Amino acid sequence: MKESILKTTSFPENQVVFDLSRFLNYPIQLVVQTWHSQRPLSWLSRNDDGIVAEGSFLEAPGLPLFTLEDDLGRRVSDDVPEGILAVARLMPAMDFELAQACGASPAAWELAESSPLLFILLVNHARRQPLSIEEFEHLLALKRTAILEKAGLPASKSLVRLINRVELSPLLPWELEDVIKVLAQPEFTALLRHHPDLHLNHLRFLLRQRRPFWPGMLHLVDKHSSSLDISWLCRMIRDTLNMAAGNLQMLERVNSRQVLQELHDRLVGRFNNLGSEAQRAAQAAALAQEHGDYPAPPLAAIEGIEPLTSWLDLLEEGSSMLHCVGSYDMFVALGEAFIYRMTHPERLTISLEYRNNRWVVGEVRGSRNANPSPGALDIVRRWVER
Repeated sequence: MKESILKTTSFPENQVVFDLSRFLNYPIQLVVQTWHSQRPLSWLSRNDDGIVAEGSFLEAPGLPLFTLEDDLGRRVSDDVPEGILAVARLMPAMDFELAQACGASPAAWELAESSPLLFILLVNHARRQPLSIEEFEHLLALKRTAILEKAGLPASKSLVRLINRVELSPLLPWELEDVIKVLAQPEFTALLRHHPDLHLNHLRFLLRQRRPFWPGMLHLVDKHSSSLDISWLCRMIRDTLNMAAGNLQMLERVNSRQVLQELHDRLVGRFNNLGSEAQRAAQAAALAQEHGDYPAPPLAAIEGIEPLTSWLDLLEEGSSMLHCVGSYDMFVALGEAFIYRMTHPERLTISLEYRNNRWVVGEVRGSRNANPSPGALDIVRRWVER
């Protein structure tokens, strides 16, 4: 039988060859030019009949940059300067394109190192067009304000300076779209310009929170904040403002999580201190007058988990558990949330939220907003998923 050409062909030192035959069950190789070649990180695929496909500029071969390793242990990333690899790691879904773009010219490399976020925005724009390497080099020769405009943002010198100050952490593809949304809105950038240590998390927080805005709010997050931290902050702000009857002045002095927590706890005590049963019943009657009948539960009860059934139930749940669920009347009335109570294995308040046409677990809290045990939380999740 004739031996495959793929087994006998030798390749120059400036190429790294990956035999994909064992993964795809037919003879095919991926050939990638190394960093020191004439066209860094250009690639083609070939089989016994010749070239199957040849990658255009800013077109990835379908495999992440850092996974491309041949049978001899050589990796495409081995010769790429560490500064460029650091930029590529900022967006794993575009790592190959970012590294390849850096190899286009010294101007590309300089922009990647001096303003990585602006560089990522430019490469994202170029790959979507798609642009040739010559067209990409033409963009690199423009002023940075013009590059911003090409990326769909205002051609503003102040925005260029702001982008240069943003410390980045790894971005997911849809998060880059979120970054563009934030930077396109003057009310967001007005806040960001005055914050001393900007991080990508500040942009994530603004897009999640949206409103209200106040000068100290960006101090609530930093580069160590997780997505769960940001979600918690947005809930705390929402609940605090809800209990404050929309009084924005309550938030103007909030510039740390501790201050936000203290304000929230004071409002919880004030909100739940309705006095006598008669006063609480009167408040429930007022809610019924405002919202109508209490909604029917979206999920059937199970042993140990039961729905609240009236506006009075809602007020008494917040009062007995010493948290702010009694202020959730608007969310319940609009069908955005529904409240259940767990009676065993432990006493908890469960908030379900309606998202993407289905009910999901929102918050599960014990007395004074204590966290549930892992076992109880697992019971709640399995109940909702079922």
